[in-house]
Amino acid sequence: MNENWKFSDIPYHRPDVEALQARYDALTRRAREARSPEELVEIVRQRDALQQEVGLCQAVAFIRAFHDVTDEFYQTELQETLPRLEGSLDSQSLAAAIAESPYAPALDRAFGPQLRRLLTLDHRIHAGGRDLQARISQLTALYQQLTASAKYPVHGELLSGGQLRAALASRDRARRKAAYDAQQQTVLENAGQLEDILRQLVHARIDLARANGFDSFADYGDLAQQRLGYGRAELDAFCRQVQTHITPLYLRLQEEQRQRLGVDTLMPYDRALVFPEGNAVPVVAAEELPEAARRMYHALSPEAGDFFDEMVRHDLLDVTGSPNKISGMGFCEMLGAPYRMPFIFANCDGTSDDVTVYTHELGHGFQGYLSIRSQPVADYAGLSPDLAEVHSKTMELLAQPYARDFFGNHAPQFLTEHRYDFIKELCAFCSIHTFETWLYEHPDASLAQWAEEFDRTEKSFGRSRNNGPWRQQVLAGCDLFTNMALYMSPRYVISYALSIVCAQQLKAAYDADPADGWARYHALCASGGSRTYAETLSDAGLPLPYAPGVVESLAQDLSRQFWG
Repeated sequence: MNENWKFSDIPYHRPDVEALQARYDALTRRAREARSPEELVEIVRQRDALQQEVGLCQAVAFIRAFHDVTDEFYQTELQETLPRLEGSLDSQSLAAAIAESPYAPALDRAFGPQLRRLLTLDHRIHAGGRDLQARISQLTALYQQLTASAKYPVHGELLSGGQLRAALASRDRARRKAAYDAQQQTVLENAGQLEDILRQLVHARIDLARANGFDSFADYGDLAQQRLGYGRAELDAFCRQVQTHITPLYLRLQEEQRQRLGVDTLMPYDRALVFPEGNAVPVVAAEELPEAARRMYHALSPEAGDFFDEMVRHDLLDVTGSPNKISGMGFCEMLGAPYRMPFIFANCDGTSDDVTVYTHELGHGFQGYLSIRSQPVADYAGLSPDLAEVHSKTMELLAQPYARDFFGNHAPQFLTEHRYDFIKELCAFCSIHTFETWLYEHPDASLAQWAEEFDRTEKSFGRSRNNGPWRQQVLAGCDLFTNMALYMSPRYVISYALSIVCAQQLKAAYDADPADGWARYHALCASGGSRTYAETLSDAGLPLPYAPGVVESLAQDLSRQFWG
């Protein structure tokens, strides 16, 4: 392999499912017939290489499909080939054969005890319903394409999703209202299809849980997110703590926002504008973000600087805005052997989100970069979202001292917005999680019932206020259907809320002692998913976010940040 390879050089070949399955089956037979601990360890290493090969194929197709939704070849791969691969390929039998081998204890010495836990979990949640898994992938791909291609008529223009978000934060209140109305109109035009996709997803996920022996999708979904040793009870308690201690801060900040904007009522179309003079915008264009980030990473640590230089050298930062890209999201995908590098995707639109998403995804990237180099198997480079989002949320906070490099004189304004965003996100993600639990217990409720419960839950966390004039649209599902998480990532977004708590604690440690704080963060990233959630946080000196009193303490710290 050329050491100066670029992402565009990586070849993609449509996966041969039958050939891949034959290789998995051969390894499964060998695992069942293994005659020594050493032989089983070698099988695990060969499984790791095969997993990385399959993962690389999936990642390349996924990235290129999101880079250009008009590329028919990669859209076919995303909507047909990858779901077929996921639905047809049986890797769980190999996982079970390894975990059940009489020589399995040898894996604990070679790889640590977490690998056996993950192999057992993999089989438990994927043993049944592969056709349902493929169907779910198809439906989420359909939703992605539908939302990515949506256009919004605002004052005679047809705006993309990214352009709409900018319009919703316009200083011109009439333009904000027009953008909000356009969003409602476009959603209503697609409401039938959006409802159908969501209903099919809800039922398919429930059926998938049952196919794997679970009575509740919430329990299945939590295990699918690698929540070992905790689950629905702890997460529900966490959401209640956020509702009690964080929502009052959110309401107070909304009132301050209303006063700053000089409006009688903070309407739904006012939410995105934090300052009357306009929200902070980067002083660097999307193509200049890497240079500002390079300075930051080299200042943080030599290894962070080396990581970033490698990202640039291999063209692994795809952040420039494009109407053909998926909008409203960023992501980090790991490219396995032989590349062993992360890939960062964003669709910059000239707002402060460009910097936030960029630094957030680079937090994921730095973790993957360290883990894949320090951990014995790729299973540990990927990790549970409750851990993964700690690295990314902490990186957002570690970037704050460098805000001037990105925002110039608008840096203080950005920092205020970013702190406000963390409180918004805590409430939003807990609201989504709470509603989602209800949704999967009421799969056959009417659309109006779904929408009304969604609105009620949102309001209980200080959200969706003053939307009475749009009551008809609310009950028709407009707010519900614009919530991407419900379609694409069930039981996931609570991870962001949990991780905000950890990130604030890590940033406080960094502020108190930068050398110690960075060392703790570096070790956390390098450890990847090699231990349980509780063990990893304990080693980093962090309490469990859902433990009694932790959210209340966070609320006190956040209150001091805003009001002294």
